[in-house]
Amino acid sequence: MPTWHPIEFAFEADDPPDSPYGEALLDVRFEHGSGATETVPGFWDGGDSFRVRFAPPETGTWTWETIADDPGLDETGSFEVESGETGTALHDHGYLVARERTLSHADGEPFFWLADTAWSASTRATTEEWAEYLDYRVEQGYNVVQVNALRQFDGSRPHDRIPFEDWDRSRPNHDYFRHLDDLVAMAHDRGVVAALVALWFDYAGANLDWGVPAEYRHEHSPEQARALGRYLGARYGAYGAVWLVSGDSEFDQSCLATYRAAAEALGDACQFPLRTAHQPGGQNTPAIVNDEDWLDFHMYQSGHTHDLAVPESQARTNRALHPARPVLNGEPCYADMEEYIGEEVFDRETVRAAGWLSVLAGANAGLTYGALGLWPWHRAGDTFEAADRWGDPKPWDEALELPSADDYGRLAKLLDGHDVHALSPRPDLIAESETGEAAAVTPNAVLVYLQDGRAVALSDAPPVSDWQWIDPATGDTAHVEASGSNRSVDMDAPPFDGDALLVGQRTD
Repeated sequence: MPTWHPIEFAFEADDPPDSPYGEALLDVRFEHGSGATETVPGFWDGGDSFRVRFAPPETGTWTWETIADDPGLDETGSFEVESGETGTALHDHGYLVARERTLSHADGEPFFWLADTAWSASTRATTEEWAEYLDYRVEQGYNVVQVNALRQFDGSRPHDRIPFEDWDRSRPNHDYFRHLDDLVAMAHDRGVVAALVALWFDYAGANLDWGVPAEYRHEHSPEQARALGRYLGARYGAYGAVWLVSGDSEFDQSCLATYRAAAEALGDACQFPLRTAHQPGGQNTPAIVNDEDWLDFHMYQSGHTHDLAVPESQARTNRALHPARPVLNGEPCYADMEEYIGEEVFDRETVRAAGWLSVLAGANAGLTYGALGLWPWHRAGDTFEAADRWGDPKPWDEALELPSADDYGRLAKLLDGHDVHALSPRPDLIAESETGEAAAVTPNAVLVYLQDGRAVALSDAPPVSDWQWIDPATGDTAHVEASGSNRSVDMDAPPFDGDALLVGQRTD
């Protein structure tokens, strides 16, 4: 068996309860030859069937034994593990962890989160569609996909699959989760991390004033959320899934207990639990969430606004929270979608600017792209009930090819090699800064983004050996001569129109 790949064990109980979902009937203890141990829970997969998934992080001999009362589940065994190197960072360096302001692989290799949003794929995407989608995004450089583990209430209709039988939260639809197994496994095979939402707000009793119809709200009690967290963690933790414990939730005491129960259960069930809260648009991590022990990194949503001061200010606000955690923008404005405050569609330039401003203002752990048509997994002829708010979506396979996605892939590629994990925002570098501009330094570079490329003066800049203008829309570069002293420099305007990235190679 290779490292960083799930190994599945199947068991058959002699006398299981009628509905074993939510009950801790099976755990398996794995022990490495070095003495290291891991204990992971099993999950019910229908009838008398139980399964356990484990991703070995080390080569060598592993032995295992079940912990269960049912005689049919009482087994032991062993297996050998070899190197799982396959050419993807996920398999070569391991699953993700948070270290202060950095997301990294298990071996310490830094990880820049470049995600796409496919909220409704769990209920709508076929495996054939999913393969086409993943291959296209991997070619562009994406390494994460954000998906709702349960049904997204405002996805396109009809919903092809639902997660619970007749929405009874004690009766999982096994075919639904087996299909989600396939989607997560296909992403994992390509080195893409599945970032799964455990409980969107309508499953946790949050945002009651948003007017979501009662038939779309399937609220979980804390006990039901704990059962779901154990189930999801047991089923997908071995794939290195990351957990968006909440989705668009305006946190208050009424829903906090539900989210805490899910988050704690996920932490207990997963070998590498990495958890965050996906905030509503414009909301920073609230104090009651920041104080939670389970929160591993900040995921803010600058949301669907043309105000480019928002992604930048939210990056600064979340970065200033204590203790220090990685920060990323998990939902900037979506390509080809209308603004919820007006009717202007987000164009390519605005989407691109929101990304660059977020990262350079301090959300340097990563960035998530989104497009109307993709997140609801829309097909021609489908019904999209939110069209009066967001606009009419393109079919998912047309939205897949919008050029804004290439811009985010190019952003990650341009930052590669510039130690973005060690980035420090430096808004003071731009002598007379305007909205839509941001600056930062890394150990080896000075980075300045201007939504409207112009001549710019920098003050108190680190020593730099070479300056270049880069066109964020194409990747084209142009050398620029700097005038003035080394610490206070003037740059001529870039030789191209639109936004511009200024990069200087540090010499100190």
